[in-house]
Amino acid sequence: MDGDDRPLAGRVVVGERRGGDGDRIGYWTTGDDGEFVLDADGGVDVDDVSFTVRNPAGGGDTEPVRGRDRPEGGETTLRLTVNAHSVAIHGGTEHRGMNDAACTAAGPVRSHRFHTQFPGLDPYDRDEDLLRTLGGADGEAGAPMMESPDDPVGDADTPAGYGIFGQFVDHDITFDPTSDIDRRNDPAALRNFRTPALDLDSLYRTNAEAAPFLYDHETDERKLLTGETAAPDAEDGGGLSGLPGTDLQRNDQGVALIGDPRNDENVVVSQLQLAFVNFHNRVVDHLRGPGSDLIEEGESVLEAGQRLVRWHYQWVVRHDFLPRICDRYVLDDIEERGRQHFVPPGRTPAIPVEFGGAAYRFGHSMIRHAYDVNDEVGEVPLFPTGAGGGRNLRGGRPVSSDLVVDWSRLLDTGDGDYQPARKTEPLLAPTLFDLPISGDTSLAVRNLRRAKALGIPSGQDVAARMGYDPIRNEAFGEDSPIMKVLRAHGRGADPDSPLWYYVLAEAEYQQDGERLGAVGSRIVAETLIGLIEADETAYPNAAPDDWEPSLPQPTPTEGYTLADITEFAAEANPDGLVIDAVDAGPGSDVGDAAGDVLDESVTLRNAADDPIDLTGYVIDLDGQRGDLPGATLGPDETLTVHVGAGTDTSTDHYLGRGAPVLDDEGEVVAVYGPDGERSTRRRYVG
Repeated sequence: MDGDDRPLAGRVVVGERRGGDGDRIGYWTTGDDGEFVLDADGGVDVDDVSFTVRNPAGGGDTEPVRGRDRPEGGETTLRLTVNAHSVAIHGGTEHRGMNDAACTAAGPVRSHRFHTQFPGLDPYDRDEDLLRTLGGADGEAGAPMMESPDDPVGDADTPAGYGIFGQFVDHDITFDPTSDIDRRNDPAALRNFRTPALDLDSLYRTNAEAAPFLYDHETDERKLLTGETAAPDAEDGGGLSGLPGTDLQRNDQGVALIGDPRNDENVVVSQLQLAFVNFHNRVVDHLRGPGSDLIEEGESVLEAGQRLVRWHYQWVVRHDFLPRICDRYVLDDIEERGRQHFVPPGRTPAIPVEFGGAAYRFGHSMIRHAYDVNDEVGEVPLFPTGAGGGRNLRGGRPVSSDLVVDWSRLLDTGDGDYQPARKTEPLLAPTLFDLPISGDTSLAVRNLRRAKALGIPSGQDVAARMGYDPIRNEAFGEDSPIMKVLRAHGRGADPDSPLWYYVLAEAEYQQDGERLGAVGSRIVAETLIGLIEADETAYPNAAPDDWEPSLPQPTPTEGYTLADITEFAAEANPDGLVIDAVDAGPGSDVGDAAGDVLDESVTLRNAADDPIDLTGYVIDLDGQRGDLPGATLGPDETLTVHVGAGTDTSTDHYLGRGAPVLDDEGEVVAVYGPDGERSTRRRYVG
């Protein structure tokens, strides 16, 4: 209970024997009523147990137990009262109400083990002061690993959205609410409350029966629920307020009702979670229309939709994300010779602490101070800055309509015009040294301390175990953060550095920060590829030989990418209406270049099995709107909407404009239904 006698759901309660050496006897997760059953081998008297309460949605932070008593008539019951405080996490706030990462309506989620990938190596166990100095514990400008405004880190070729996608992937495969950053933990004893598989349990949980709150039981049980954006904070806002599908579903307190509360830590990851929700819903529409042949024998539409969403997500991780962040030679070597260090075939997969506690945290270096979310507001800080805070991308609350993310600005949709990620170097954006959280506010300090608590070895020792020549600290440069700190602590000859730091420095040393070096690439790629290969339901094991993405690819990029997921998700067509073709007229590379400047058109097609009455429908051409005719479009019939003048027929409609409206360089065309809900959308690139 908290101080107001309200039950605290989803807390992890750790029990240790009193009067001994602090032996842990177990840990338990509270249910919706705040209760848990103390079950320990050999039995135990609760009066002999001291309890620690941790809040998983607060990054595992401790909530002090301030009182313990036995309720009246409760001879076998002990009530714990804790100081439950609002804790911001990695750019967000405590997630109240939906804090059930370890519990579902069907009971506890099965937990999985972590493990040490390189047993026998000594932990990197330098003193706490050295780690705090390296990580910039005081948060002041000039911290060794803080990017200098006078010498900023350069931009990578990789679009900025992939740094956020990396966070989304992490939340899909790891969740550790039980480890303690203040003491050494045995990795084999830690529990992972996410399945070690790229199965999107952060989106779907285990199944619809275990997570009924995720699904639309009133309109379409095959679809996931979405919400609407709130009015903009700024007076000159605008945006998409009131449109369905522009925010996650939330309760009355603004808490996102999703499979993993961490995916509402900031607006960008929240909008990426929403993109996958909309992607699922769009796939369901596609399966009930032109994609019905993708449903396998014995599958329901929901089952087919989940399978295809998972397979396309796994494909993007393997063939889009990893090639952007990893050394191509390492990827080719894994393809040709197989994995050398991750779990061998036939063994139960587990997340290595070297991956989760060090190497995969390379993505923190890619995170920008501000993100270019849309053309209305431009770049917005990830976290509040200054006394007033101002417009920012803090999560844990309804998304303002002026902050709806236009993914074409953070991903490559074919025109090469996107905000890039930061290069991967041992320098982080200044905003990551002043996180709005309790305890250590420097993300670098938290990473370094967590690695020490997990007993992770040095980067140089891991490199040697892998068969690579270790890069000594002095090779990173006398002015590198690690050398400055070692000299300041009288350890200038120390050849080793923390694995997380080594991975970042190696990326800069070997790849100029464009992607990971040999050690980082090997750990990250082998883990993610291994998780896919070990999953019998993943596409390499369950799909036909030589399977490739089978859903439409709305962008002209080479190969299927994350942008195809976000763009297809944005082309929602709940009624089956799709944009079949766009002709931007002469002077563009979109459509037929011949004819008059007013020869611009958009062709609509009914992809549903039933007729569509177009009465009240509106088409939006690059911001200029026009009414569609009150006609009925039969299944698979088309209607071409022309910008110029002409005589309407059953297959052609003319808006009668005197000037062209479609941008030759590319833009968005959308159609809205009578209720104002967007029916379909398509981005074209000139």
